[in-house]
Amino acid sequence: MKGAPIILLAPSEDKASGGARGRLPETPAQRWVRDRLVALAKTGSPEALKKAFGVKDLALDKARSEALALAGAVPLLPALSRYTGVAFQALDAATLPPGTWAQVFILSSLRGLVRGDEPVPPYKLKPGAIPGLKAHWRDALPGRLEALPEGPLWELLPGDSADLLQGWTRPRHGVEICDARGKAISHFSKKYRGLVARWILVHQQGDPRKVLKGRIPGCQWAGVSENDRGGLALRLVVEP
Repeated sequence: MKGAPIILLAPSEDKASGGARGRLPETPAQRWVRDRLVALAKTGSPEALKKAFGVKDLALDKARSEALALAGAVPLLPALSRYTGVAFQALDAATLPPGTWAQVFILSSLRGLVRGDEPVPPYKLKPGAIPGLKAHWRDALPGRLEALPEGPLWELLPGDSADLLQGWTRPRHGVEICDARGKAISHFSKKYRGLVARWILVHQQGDPRKVLKGRIPGCQWAGVSENDRGGLALRLVVEP
């Protein structure tokens, strides 16, 4: 497949604060989520808000304030500056050529599919916080997914995020991350997904055969097999 490689990543709970204040451009699907999140912040019980935001005490007050602010102008940062979790620390987008940011797409509970250089406000929102949210994005995402640029596609997502892509037929590659005993790694896999994404973007190389020759810090490639998405699954073993 011709074109630059495209990366799909999950969002992170950790986000940077600040940004240039402005109004979010939005599609009807994005407005649907924003309206419900603002309404929840206005009328939700403390328990409902804890479930929605996944935080408590002072962090809960901050999350509620951020949600209420979505009714107007909000601080905006590019997605790859906003998300600061483990995968994004490993990706270290600030040291990548700015043009590569448009090759990264992030599945956001608030915004759907967000390109790395598109604006994102500070927010907290668990996927199960709003009734029907997952079903809403399953219905709304196909059009955006079909509009993704051509190029080898790398789905570097955990299972709960990958579920949103069920039924999407575009071939895509992935990475299975395991320890030396062959056991799948879950908690620390975010770091290695970020490192793989960084290698692909630095080298502008999305061919799995070429990726297999790349050096990922702290890991060794250990083979490749076909996946159930029409692409290949590369096996990455984390060194003890």
